[in-house]
Amino acid sequence: MNKDKVKAFETFYKQFKIRNYKKGEMLIRADDDPQGIFCLTKGYVRQYTISKVGFELTLHILKPVSYFPMVWAVNGTPNVYYFEALTAVEVGRAPRDQVVNFIKDKPTVIFELLSELIEDYAESLTRIEHLVFSDAYRRIISVLLYIAKHFGEKSDKGVIVDHRFTQQDIATLTGVARETASIEMVKLEKKGLVKYIDHSMIFESIKKLELELSSNHIKL
Repeated sequence: MNKDKVKAFETFYKQFKIRNYKKGEMLIRADDDPQGIFCLTKGYVRQYTISKVGFELTLHILKPVSYFPMVWAVNGTPNVYYFEALTAVEVGRAPRDQVVNFIKDKPTVIFELLSELIEDYAESLTRIEHLVFSDAYRRIISVLLYIAKHFGEKSDKGVIVDHRFTQQDIATLTGVARETASIEMVKLEKKGLVKYIDHSMIFESIKKLELELSSNHIKL
């Protein structure tokens, strides 16, 4: 995200109270009107939906610095998603009308927000493609690549994700049962494509993970 845009929003949000949420606490419910636009400055927030039979599907994981729910803010589309603290989080919350008034005469800010939404949209299309056409193994790989891209930091050991995404987290991101996610993750660990060390995930070779996604995989 553009540093100038971040700086502008940080300055704007300083006038509002900082709010803290514990892991598992709900920031926005799908059946309530949001109380404002959130600015996520620390931690991760999970955006998800629940099916009629109670099945959870994680649509996106927000990281700093993110603003949500922006679609509701800009055009008033009812929010139908849950936003839950995946970790301990710190946010600012501003009234919708003040956010809209702040950005409406700032084309650079609008462009950056639009660019971010388009990027999220493109990634959502890719994930939907894998959810529909791929087996569980490839769904898991596609989500791991998503995690590595959004939350990983490059090091001499590969790409390191400091937050340890659980098997349940992986399951809700891929639309499979936790037991299925566990089985597929074990396969990937045995191949050395992902490692867990303490509270971190390590990807020694993103290229190998990408090749595994495109290979003619045969279930073990």
